[in-house]
Amino acid sequence: MQENLDHVVLSFNKESLMLLNACIAFIMFGVALDLKIDHFKYLLKRPKAILIGLASQLVLLPMLTFALVLLLKPSPSIALGMILVASCPGGNVSNFYTSLSNGNVALSVSLTAITSSLAFLATPLNFTFWANQYAPTATVLKAVHLNVVDVIVTVIFILVIPLILGMWVNKKYPTTTFKIA
Repeated sequence: MQENLDHVVLSFNKESLMLLNACIAFIMFGVALDLKIDHFKYLLKRPKAILIGLASQLVLLPMLTFALVLLLKPSPSIALGMILVASCPGGNVSNFYTSLSNGNVALSVSLTAITSSLAFLATPLNFTFWANQYAPTATVLKAVHLNVVDVIVTVIFILVIPLILGMWVNKKYPTTTFKIA
């Protein structure tokens, strides 16, 4: 089965990707309706949680995933996928689940914003570093390309704009925000 999986090609057309990104942006807008500037000011005064979250996401997660690859020894394509997912920033869906579970949404959004902002640098660095450490994935890695401009535009579209709009709606129209929530 793994041999067959190596030949699978996922192909999204531009319309599908736009729809997916619009859905994620809509979720982020909903999450942002509960946020206020004071939530972020509080985090800046106590940066320990942000630093631990960043270290966990940017260093610990890829490292543990690499250890898992060494332990399981999956096919190169599966190993590469595991390393790629661990190297990517946490997405907006994590903000939604944090909100649903009454977690610290400002912390989750801050971590998503920071790691997404760093993604154009951190993702390819983490990905290439860990993929090059495992011989079977090092050869496959040569065929992978990342468009930095696309990453930046996507982050702005699915995180920054909905975050600002949601917080603005929350501040200007609290009654409407309450009804939407």
